[in-house]
Amino acid sequence: MAKGKGKVKAQKAKQATQNPPLPSQCATLDEDEITRCNLSAEDGFPRCKVHQEQYRIMYVKYKEAGKFVDKTKAGREMPAKERIAQYTDLHSTLNKARWIREYLEAIRVERAGRHLHQKRFFAKADDGHKIRLKVLEKQMVQAVETLDAIQARAYDLHMANDPAREWVKSFQTAPLSPAGDEEKDFFSNNSILSTIESDPQNDELKQHRAAIMSGLDTSLAAADLIDIELRAQKARILHAFEFVIDEKATFEHIRQTLALGHEPDSKMVLVVHHTLAQYHRRIVMHDPVLSLKAIDKVSFKDLILDEEFSLEDIARFAVLIDKQMGFGLLWWKDSLIEAMAIIRNKATGTAANVGDPKNRFKILGGWVFNTPHFGTMSNEMWGTLLQSFLAVPANIENRFVRLCNTYDDLVAFLSFGALGMYPLPTFCSHIDKGRNGAVPRNHLSLSGVVVADMITGEAGPIGPIPTPRKGRSPGTIIWVEMEHRAHLFGAVRNEPDAVTNAFIAGLRSRPDLFQVALHSDSDSGQKVQCFGSGNEALPAIRMRTFEAPPVSSRHHPFGCGEWEVAVSASDRLFGTNPALLGYLTILTRPGNAGWFFRFKKMPVKYFVILDTVPHRHHSILARNVAWVAFCVQGFGEGEYSDSKYVRASNRMFNQRAEERLSWLPKDSWSTTEMEED
Repeated sequence: MAKGKGKVKAQKAKQATQNPPLPSQCATLDEDEITRCNLSAEDGFPRCKVHQEQYRIMYVKYKEAGKFVDKTKAGREMPAKERIAQYTDLHSTLNKARWIREYLEAIRVERAGRHLHQKRFFAKADDGHKIRLKVLEKQMVQAVETLDAIQARAYDLHMANDPAREWVKSFQTAPLSPAGDEEKDFFSNNSILSTIESDPQNDELKQHRAAIMSGLDTSLAAADLIDIELRAQKARILHAFEFVIDEKATFEHIRQTLALGHEPDSKMVLVVHHTLAQYHRRIVMHDPVLSLKAIDKVSFKDLILDEEFSLEDIARFAVLIDKQMGFGLLWWKDSLIEAMAIIRNKATGTAANVGDPKNRFKILGGWVFNTPHFGTMSNEMWGTLLQSFLAVPANIENRFVRLCNTYDDLVAFLSFGALGMYPLPTFCSHIDKGRNGAVPRNHLSLSGVVVADMITGEAGPIGPIPTPRKGRSPGTIIWVEMEHRAHLFGAVRNEPDAVTNAFIAGLRSRPDLFQVALHSDSDSGQKVQCFGSGNEALPAIRMRTFEAPPVSSRHHPFGCGEWEVAVSASDRLFGTNPALLGYLTILTRPGNAGWFFRFKKMPVKYFVILDTVPHRHHSILARNVAWVAFCVQGFGEGEYSDSKYVRASNRMFNQRAEERLSWLPKDSWSTTEMEED
C-alpha cells in the first residue's frame, strides 16, 4: 500500500507541474472597506504588490508608534489634576503639555493603523487587536483629560498678570445652560473622541477620504494609509470651519440649504458669515485649551494651520457648534448683534462699538465681549436672527424665550412667528371642523397676548347620561353628568397698562364665554384671582350624580344636585395631583424641559382662560378670546361674527406687518389675506 500511495503522489506532482494553480485574489478590501481588490495576490503573499507594500508601511508605522506609547507609559507617570493645579512655571507646564501631545499623537497613529489592519487586511477580527485597541482607548481618554488640564493651567498662568483674567475665567467657568442640565457630559473626553472617530462608513468621511485619495496616485505602493485616514478625519471636521474662513463657502451653504432658485441675499450671507466668526470666537474664549492655542494667532486660519492644533481641538468646536440651537442660542444672539455692527461700520474684525470697551477681549483678530448684550432687541434684529438659522425647527419657542430681556422682546419674537418666520407649535394645530387654534393664536401674539398651551375639553355627551344603577327612590335610576372645559394657558404684561387692563376687563364682561384664573409673578405665594362665575371661576372638570326616572334618549332629565370638582380653574395653575399637575407647579419642579416659560427673565401675569361652555374644541375658545383682543385694539366692534373676524384679522395683519417688517425693502414681503369660511 505504501508503494501505491507513492505513485499517486508522484502523479499529482506531475499534474501540478503541468497545470500550475491559478493565482489567488488579493485579500485586501478597498477604501470603502466593502469591495475586495480585484488584482491577483503576489507570489508568496496574500495581497497584490501595491497593497502588500502599503500593508508593510502601515504595519511598521503603527508598530513603531506602539513602542513609543509603551515606552512613554512605562517611563513617565501621568500627573494628577491636583498636582497640575499646583504648577507655577509656564515654560515647564508647556513642555509637559508637549510630551503628552506627542504621546497622544502616537496613540492616535497606532489606533488608526490597527483599525485599518483589522478592517482592510484581516479576513476576520483578531482578538489581539481588539484587546490592544481597548487598552489604547482608555489611555487616549486619560491622555486627553490630562492634556486638557495641563493646557488649561498653562493658560491660567499665561493670564496671571492680565487685567482681563478674572472675567475671562468667570466666562469660562459659567454654566453653558441657565438650568445647567442641557450640557450634562456632552463636552466629556468620550464625547470629544466620538466626534473625531465617527463610523468609517460615514458618507462625509468617505467623501473626504476619496478626495484625499484622488489627489494621490493610488497605484503607488508607498501610499501611507494611516496618514490618509487621519487626514480624512481632520478634513471631515474642518469642513465646519469653511464658513468662518471663506465667505464663498457661507454663500454656497445658504444656497444649498434653502434650495434657492436665485442667489442668496448678499447682506444675509455677510451676516451669517460674521455671526459664525463671532460665535467661534466665543467658543475659543469659553475653552481655556483653545484660548491657550489662540494666543498670538491673528485669524482662524492661523489657528487651524498651527501644528499644535489637534483633532481634539477641532472636535471641541464641532461639539459646541452642534449646540447652536440649545444653550448656544445666547451666544448666537450676541454674535449676531456684533456681526450687524461690523457690517454697519464696515470694520471687519471689530465690534468695539457694541458694548463697553472694558468688557471686550481680542481673539483671532476680532473682539468678543465677556457679558451678554442686554436691552430690547429691534425688529430688524429679531427678523435677522430668525433668518440666520435658515430653518427653525418646530416646538422650540421656549429656547428663544431666554433671549427675551423684556416683555416687549417676547411679544416681538412671537409676532415674527405669527408673520410666518418660524413654524408654530403643534399644540395649536389640531383641527376640528376645518378650524384649529393656529390662526387665533397668531392674532393673540400680534396683540401682545402670549398663549403657551391650548387644551380641548374631552368630547362627551351633552347633558346627563343614564347608568344601570337603581336609585334609592322607587322607579328611579342614577344619572351622571360631567363637564370638561377647553382652556388656554399663557400670560399678559405684568405691569398695568391700558391695553392689558382693557383685555382683562373684556374677558370679565363675558361670563357667558370665559372663566378666568390669574396669577402675577408679583403676587405672594399661590394667590389666584378668579372670575366668570361671580368671584369664582367654573371648574375645568366637574361631575355630579342624581336620581331621576329613566326616560327616552331624546328627553334626558335636567341635572340637579351638588357638583363635585375634579379640577378647578386654580388647579390648572397650581394643581399638585401627579396626573394633572398645574402649569406653574411643573415650572418649579425638575424635568420641566420644553415648557414655554422655563427660561423667562421678566415678570408676567399668568392666565388660564376656560370655555364657559363645556366640551367644545379649543379653537372656538381661542377665536372668542382673540375677538376680545381685536375689540380692545380697535380692529373689531360688537358681537363676534365670522365676517367681522376676517376683516379685523386682515386689518391687524397688514398693520403689524408694516410695523415689524419696516426694516425690509417693501417689495421683499407681502401678506396674504384671511378669507371667510
